[in-house]
Parts: sequence; structure tokens; C-alpha cells
Amino acid sequence: MSHRWLFVALALWFVSCEEEPPPIKFTEKPLLDTIYVSSVPNAQTKKVLLFDVTGVRCNNCPRAAELAKSIAADNPNRVEILALYPNAGSLTFPWDGHDTLTTTDADQLIGTKPSSLPKGMVDNIIYNGSILIDELAWGAAVNQQLQKTTPINIEIKTSWLNSEDKARLQVKAIANKATNLNTNWIFAVFEDDIIGKQSDSRLSTGYDDFYKHNHVLRQVVGSPFGDPVFTGSTNAGLTREKHVFIPRIKKWNADNLHIMVWVMDADTKEILHVESAKLKP
Repeated sequence: MSHRWLFVALALWFVSCEEEPPPIKFTEKPLLDTIYVSSVPNAQTKKVLLFDVTGVRCNNCPRAAELAKSIAADNPNRVEILALYPNAGSLTFPWDGHDTLTTTDADQLIGTKPSSLPKGMVDNIIYNGSILIDELAWGAAVNQQLQKTTPINIEIKTSWLNSEDKARLQVKAIANKATNLNTNWIFAVFEDDIIGKQSDSRLSTGYDDFYKHNHVLRQVVGSPFGDPVFTGSTNAGLTREKHVFIPRIKKWNADNLHIMVWVMDADTKEILHVESAKLKP
């Protein structure tokens, strides 16, 4: 092969491979990041976070997504869903010409490579000996977590800056009682109504070219392992407030973007509470 044709082949290869967008990290100084004491709020009702670990070439994953939606519908305003598309081999490899939904952030949130799909995680707890839970046990694991309370309230406020094509996010974590915990929080951008190809064993063709992917993790803002909220002994009313900008990646539809914020025990990784809001109100 001549040098000229080698150059052309390499150029075509790079064009055909859609890269994962660059991570959104706290590269610019946050607008505000402070801790102060406020009045003690009434405790919010704890919400449970159900991670749907899925893939575009997984035949049974659409069924599991419907199950997650059903669990959330049966527990209104108590369950949040986040769909994680890990880099886990043939079941998650993107279809030609379709959006790449896999992210390294999903890999890090899961922490272990799934050997089969669909799987799920509920509040990062170990259930039946594993953090990755079979879909038939999702309901029971969620019900277990719904019985718990949360020591920390989460408040989210968003606004959209059209001229700069980015969101401004304001988040508060407020201790509603005295605790002695090390806590972290994670900010995650997710998108609804992404149309793409999806395997589905229930269809005669074996796949759906116009499947609607919802709750899709796009990126974590900051560290997927969590950024500190409170450390050690925490009095009721202690408040952590943080403001950040979230720029839109080109392929994201701004009208379908949401932010999800969860607070977890930094030592056990169990999620104590979660809230979400649209990025473009």
C-alpha cells in the first residue's frame, strides 16, 4: 500500500470512530463552593436510585427498562432511574451509524465489568451477595431501601444560558439532623428520548431501529467516585452549597437534559438520597 493510500485509510478510520465527548470536570473555578449553617429543615422523604445497567445489543434490556419504569411508577416521587451503558463487550458495542451511549463514567460508577446483562444496582448496596442485582430482584431491593430515611436534604436549582449554550447548576446539601458520617456527592447529566437502534428479543426482526433510550447517563460532572460534602461530626442545619456551569456537548439535545445529584456514605458507598431536575427548565 502506498503512503498516500495509507494516509487516506487512517483518516477514514478516525472519522468513522465517534469519540466519547471530553469529560466535564471542575476545570473552571466554581461560582460558589461554601459551607455554612442554616435553619434545620424538615427531613425530605428519601428517594432510591435504581441504576439500570444496560446495552444496545442486549436482547432483554428493553424488558428490564420497562420493569424499572414500572417500579418507579408504583412508587411515585420515590425512585430515580439512571441508565448506565458500560464498555462491556459485545452487548454494549454501539451499532454502526448510531450514537455511542457507552461511557467510562458508567464503568467507574459500576466498578466491576458485568458478565451478563441486564443488571441493576440499587443505592449501591450489596444485595444477595452482589452489587450487581438480577432484574427479578430489583423490586425487592428497592422496597428495602424505601423503608429508610435520609439525614441529608438535597435542593437543586437550574437555569439555562442560551447565549453560552450551557446550564448553571446550584445545589445544596443540608443536614436535617446531627450525623457522624463522611459523605460525598455526585452530579450526573442524563438525557431522555435518544432515538437509536436496540436489540429486542420480543420483535420478529430482533431489533428496533427507533428505540427510545431514556435516563441515559451522558457524563458525570466532577469525579465519578464523588466529591466531599461533609466530614465526620455534622450538626443539623449544616449546609454545603455549590454552583457550577455545565456546557452542552454538541450531540446532546438541551431540551432533554437533566441533572441528577446523589449523596452517599463515603465509606460504604451506600446512597443516602437522590434528586433530579431538568437542566433547561
